[in-house]
Amino acid sequence: MRVISIIAKPHAENIEVLLRKIISFLRNNNIELLFDKRTASIIKSTTFVEEEEIRLKSNLIIVIGGDGTLLSAARILKGKETPIIGINMGRLGFLTEIKAEEAINMLEDFLSGKASIEKRMKLDCKLMEDNTEVFQSEVLNDVVINKGALARMIDIELVIDGQFVNALRADGIIFSTPTGSTAYNLAAGGPIVYPELNSIIITPICPHSLTHRPIVISKNSKINISIKNNYENIFLTCDGQIGRRLNKDSSNDIIITKANTYVKLVTSSNRNYYSLLKEKLRWGQN
Repeated sequence: MRVISIIAKPHAENIEVLLRKIISFLRNNNIELLFDKRTASIIKSTTFVEEEEIRLKSNLIIVIGGDGTLLSAARILKGKETPIIGINMGRLGFLTEIKAEEAINMLEDFLSGKASIEKRMKLDCKLMEDNTEVFQSEVLNDVVINKGALARMIDIELVIDGQFVNALRADGIIFSTPTGSTAYNLAAGGPIVYPELNSIIITPICPHSLTHRPIVISKNSKINISIKNNYENIFLTCDGQIGRRLNKDSSNDIIITKANTYVKLVTSSNRNYYSLLKEKLRWGQN
């Protein structure tokens, strides 16, 4: 373990104090550190590297912030399975599960080989316009097709493994990994799925018919989605961060499959997935 990159959320409360504490600990352990531009600005350093150098050189990435910051870091890796430690300085934090006060102990465990690493599946999403691929992304959480605020409901045709499944009218639809089951999927009424089950969750958003319910399918399935109406404001969004507006003058088809690579998350030995759910969702509290 020689090169560790740190990616931090600049405006998190008390971020500079924690960041300097982590930097001091790692340098005392003879670790070479890389910072992206935003992280360098927190400690008022002019030394930073570009994302590609982080991807190529890092043996570990430390994320200090919220789940959105970790999703950004996973996208920087572009399929490279470098472990990520997520330290929570945000609000809910299902992915950034390590508390700030646990950060140094977590790093000690990792450097000594005592930490656990979980492999989390991703989805691969392709957008086809008139049978030509125009957009591709891998996601750790979810792929979402939804409408703008003033648009009408979307007519969606769903085919799985070549078998017609459903034609539904809804505000949109979510395709989630088990990791993403506690994100938008949960808010839309979808199930919580244990991360190691490696399945795909399909959850309609405000369907016109109440009989259209969430469904969990095999990780090996190939999903084809056709959009049957051409409105100005229909969007494809990946992990809530990147995507594009669908072209109303083209046929729009989305293909979703399991990605070939995983994201490796370093997890705390002090809690299991169920205790994490209990803590984050405040189960058993009034």
